[in-house]
Amino acid sequence: MFDSTDSRYRFNEMKSGTIYRRFKQKDKYITTDILKPIIKEIPAHGSYGALLFTVQWKNKRNEILLRDGKCIICLSIENLQVHHRQYHFIVRENKFKLPWDYADYLLITLCESCHRRGHSKYKVPTINI
Repeated sequence: MFDSTDSRYRFNEMKSGTIYRRFKQKDKYITTDILKPIIKEIPAHGSYGALLFTVQWKNKRNEILLRDGKCIICLSIENLQVHHRQYHFIVRENKFKLPWDYADYLLITLCESCHRRGHSKYKVPTINI
């Protein structure tokens, strides 16, 4: 993981060797002078979101959606998404696991509403392995 104190981004190297940029700044308002704050765009998922468009993730996602068939909380069949119950950071390689490299039991199907609610209430744990 590369990190520069004066950079807006943190760089994470994934197991595949690809380096992904993640936004690290918490405050989206940056003041250049006393009168005018500048609002900078904050990426929703950083470059991690780009991994969710790969063939590997789409295949894994389809497996989990077929397995569960509905939201495991409210039983809805609308707007289904796959949620990681935890993230794994591989310490000796200094990299996060790729989204599709997780065991099936660590992935669950949630509807968009339950997924959003869950992320607002709980932090997904990161496990060092």
